[in-house]
Amino acid sequence: MAEAIARGLGGDRVDARSAGLTPLGWVADQTIAALHSLGFASEGLASKGLDAVDTEDLDIVVSLLGKRGLDHIPLGVGARREAWPIPDPFGEDEAFYLDVARQLELRIRRLLAEEVESELFLS
Repeated sequence: MAEAIARGLGGDRVDARSAGLTPLGWVADQTIAALHSLGFASEGLASKGLDAVDTEDLDIVVSLLGKRGLDHIPLGVGARREAWPIPDPFGEDEAFYLDVARQLELRIRRLLAEEVESELFLS
């Protein structure tokens, strides 16, 4: 969800990539529904592990597992490292997925506004 939201909000200013520690190999239907409900595209999303993502030249690394997630990312990857404790919605109902998507949207808007120094992303 975070990748799709970052791409949707950042447009061509953002090259968002996502990976998980234990990827499912598929994207849950509830994820797609939550993204579409908030107006974000889901095309091209895939569940993949860290080894499938190019981590060179990353400006920002965000762990959705909180600080423990950053332990799995080599030091030196990402000029800025964020730890957001976002709950994993897998196995929950659609309302929970939507709540998680809203949390991500809010945090990503704030992060983009800080990085680009623009109020555009906060509207």
